Amino acid sequence: MNKKQLSIGIVTPVRNEEEMLPKLAACILSQTLLPDRWLIVDDGSSDSTSKVIEDLKNKYSWIDSITLPDRGHYSRGAGSYSTAAKGFEYMISSDIHVFGIFDADISFKTTTIKHILDAFLNSEKLGIYGGEIVEMKGNDWVSPMGLPEDFVRGACKFFRGECYLDIGGIKLGKSSNVISNMEALMHGWIVKRDMNLLIKHHRSGGSRDSFVQKYTKAGTETAYIGSDPLLTLVRGLRKMITSKPYFIGGCIFLITYFNSAFLHKNQYKNKELLKFVRNHHRNILLRGFYKW
Repeated sequence: MNKKQLSIGIVTPVRNEEEMLPKLAACILSQTLLPDRWLIVDDGSSDSTSKVIEDLKNKYSWIDSITLPDRGHYSRGAGSYSTAAKGFEYMISSDIHVFGIFDADISFKTTTIKHILDAFLNSEKLGIYGGEIVEMKGNDWVSPMGLPEDFVRGACKFFRGECYLDIGGIKLGKSSNVISNMEALMHGWIVKRDMNLLIKHHRSGGSRDSFVQKYTKAGTETAYIGSDPLLTLVRGLRKMITSKPYFIGGCIFLITYFNSAFLHKNQYKNKELLKFVRNHHRNILLRGFYKW
C-alpha cells in the first residue's frame, strides 16, 4: 500500500486556544505531507478560537470542525478524550485509515506527518504510534518523565483504524490514554512511542491542576488501571527523590494509590485488562528497564 492509498487524519480538541491554535496550524501547513483531513473539535470555547477555526476552514477544504456544547468548565484528560472521540467517529465514517490527536499546544518538524504515515506503512501490526513529548526545562527540551517504549502519550497519538475498532474505541472516563494503550497490546497490536520523533509541548501536562491535585489524580488513576503494587512503589519512591518539592508528591501519590487499590475503590471494570496490566508491569520489572 502506498501513501496515496493510506489516508491520514488529525483530530485537535480545543477549548479557548486562540493563542495556540494558529501556531499548530502553521506547523501542519508547513508539512512536507499534508493530512487528508484535519478536524478541529471545539469544546465550548468562549474566546476567539471559533474565528481562527472558520478562517482555516475558509482557506482549506480538508479542514473541518465540530462544535460541542459548553460543559461550563475545563476538563483535563477525560474531557479532552471525550472531545477527541467525537472526532474519531468522524474519521471512521470518512474512511480515514490512520487518525490521531495533535493537541493544540504542540509543535514539530516539517516531516512529522510523513514520519507517522511511514511508520504505519512499514508495519501492518502497528496499532498505536506517537512521538516523544518534550517540554522546556531551563534551556533544554527534555522528556518530563521516563516511560517504557510501548506507552504513547495523548498529545501526539495515532491509531490504525482497525486497531481502534478492535479495542472498541476510546473508553471515556479515567485513564483513557493508558487503557487504549493496554487494550491494543492485549489484542496483539504493536504500540510504539518513537523517541526519535520529538514533539514539543508548550504547556506542561497538568499545568492547570494544583500540586496536590496532580499527585492525587496520578495515584487514583494508577489504582484504577490495576497497576502492579511493586511497580507503583518504585514509581512513588522515584517521585520522592526527583520531583520538587521532594518527598511530598511521592507520598501523596503512594497514599492515594494504596488507599484506592486495597479498598478496591472505583477500579476499571474489565478484569481481563486489569490482569493483563499487572502481568505486563511485572514483566517490565523483570526486564529491568522500567524508567518511572
